[in-house]
Amino acid sequence: MIQAESLLEQAHLLINQRLQLVQSRYTGVEQLRAHDYQLLDCLKLLSAIPAVAGKALPQWLQWLQAQAPATALNVNDTRSFIQPEQARLLLSQIKWRRGFDQDIAVGDITLVKQQVLAGSDIDWRLASYVGLKLNPLTADTVLSSEALWYLATSAQTNLLSELIARRSTLAADHPLVVHCMLAEYVLGQRTQEDALVSRLSAQQELTTPALMLLIAGASDAVQAKIINQLAGNTTTLAYAVAAMGYSGQLKFVPLLAELSQQDGVNDIAADALAMLLGVIESDSLLSDRVALAQFQLKPHCARQLAGASISDLQLSAVWRFGNTQQRQLAACYRSLAAPATELLATDMLLGAN
Repeated sequence: MIQAESLLEQAHLLINQRLQLVQSRYTGVEQLRAHDYQLLDCLKLLSAIPAVAGKALPQWLQWLQAQAPATALNVNDTRSFIQPEQARLLLSQIKWRRGFDQDIAVGDITLVKQQVLAGSDIDWRLASYVGLKLNPLTADTVLSSEALWYLATSAQTNLLSELIARRSTLAADHPLVVHCMLAEYVLGQRTQEDALVSRLSAQQELTTPALMLLIAGASDAVQAKIINQLAGNTTTLAYAVAAMGYSGQLKFVPLLAELSQQDGVNDIAADALAMLLGVIESDSLLSDRVALAQFQLKPHCARQLAGASISDLQLSAVWRFGNTQQRQLAACYRSLAAPATELLATDMLLGAN
């Protein structure tokens, strides 16, 4: 039983570590995958243990080990983790990987409910992470911002006209209109990026993935509008700092270096610098004021990601070796260049191959 208790503690620790690793600029994709495999191996060893020291297993582990759970895993079951919602999503991915037949009729929403979420509402993020192709615009599906973001990332360009038609049935001030427009944008129907950011911000529904995508797709001038707009509101100031890193514009390096010394935004600014320059290079620059001063004198034109000008070659290199944030931006550029390319979430289990 001592071994069982130790395994359970290790599994809990590995899950908490994983939730932090995906947020760290120092975690490369290979390190993330190695950790995920270690977690999967630990959970596999636990699968043969019915109890620990005579006590029932925690609810999340019971759910993970059950062949056909009666209910879906919920946040209450994962409240012992540092990020309960993200832990629930991670465990759901593990459940899918370990226990469900990959050859199911993925277009059948009822079957997906039965076999993946045991009768609960569709978890659109899980559907996106495991690559299911579903239509969230069907009459029996409740439209939501999560469903529309799933559609945006799924590369189902064949549903674009249906999406536009669905939006036309909504009132102009309906909160889902901007989410429809965002999905249309990703699927190839471009519109002004700053207008989308403005509406999402006004509804307090701007997300990091959406901002990253819209900044990547915007012209330099529109990027400046977005950053100024976000910087003008204390509730979106962190987004403004992050957007400087997403922009690819090296002119923001001196300002980000200054912000990296200020409480409240220092970590965000350091992440933004790493997005522009690469992790090692940004850390070196921050520790060398002379090098920073010299950097300001250099002309900078082309947009840059992780230390090199953005190109197909650099995007491939970042995809192979970058951290979660850098790879996410690379995924955005790839999706923008080819709307029929899925916009993968690089914080998924095994870091999106």
